[in-house]
Amino acid sequence: MVRRGPLITLAAVVVLAAVLLAVNVSKEDGGPTPAPGPAATSAPAPTTTAAPSTAVAFPAQATYVAQIPVATRTLTLAIAVEGEDAVAYACDGSAVESWLSGDAEDGRLELEGRDGARLDGEFDGTTVRGTLWLGDRSWTFDAAPAEPPAGLYLANVGDVRASWIVTQDGTVTGVRRAGDGGTAPAPALAPDGTAVVDGVVVTADPVSGSDTF
Repeated sequence: MVRRGPLITLAAVVVLAAVLLAVNVSKEDGGPTPAPGPAATSAPAPTTTAAPSTAVAFPAQATYVAQIPVATRTLTLAIAVEGEDAVAYACDGSAVESWLSGDAEDGRLELEGRDGARLDGEFDGTTVRGTLWLGDRSWTFDAAPAEPPAGLYLANVGDVRASWIVTQDGTVTGVRRAGDGGTAPAPALAPDGTAVVDGVVVTADPVSGSDTF
C-alpha cells in the first residue's frame, strides 16, 4: 500500500505558499488603480444686484422743511438747494442749532457741519428723505417743499446772528447766537420779514443753497 499522507501535506503547503506570494505581490504593486471620478466643480458665487435708486434731480432752486419730534421738543429742519449746492439748518427754537452745507447732486444730499453734524438725503421728486446727525444722535426726516414765505431766513447784527425757519403753515422757529457762542430763542419774525435784534430793526434775508457760512 502506498502512503499518501506526507505527499498530500506537502502539496497543501506548496499551494498555501503560492497564495501568500500572490497576495504579497499584489500589495507591493499597490493593487488595481481605481478609475478617476468626475472632476469636482464649485458652484458659481451668488451675485447680488443693488436696488435701483429712486433719486430724482433737484429743481434749480428749492427749499424743503421738516419737523422732527425729539423727546419733549421738536427739531425743525430747513434745506435750501441751488444748483449742485445745498445748505441746511436745524434748530429747536431755544438753544440747539446747527448749520450744514455740501453737495446736492443727482438728487442726493451730502452735507456736513461743525461738531460732527451730518445730513444725508435723497429727493424722490417731491420730498427729501434722509437722516440728520447731531453729535452722537440721529433722526430720520421727511422734508416737504416750502413755498415762500415759508423757508429759511437769516439776519446779522454785529457779531449776533439770528436764524429762522418758517414752515408752510406759518410757524416760526429760530435761535439767536451771540458772538460768544451763547444761544437763546430768536426774536419774533414778523410776516413782512422784519425783526428786532438787539434793539435794531432788521429785515431777514432768505437763505439759498449757494450761501456760505
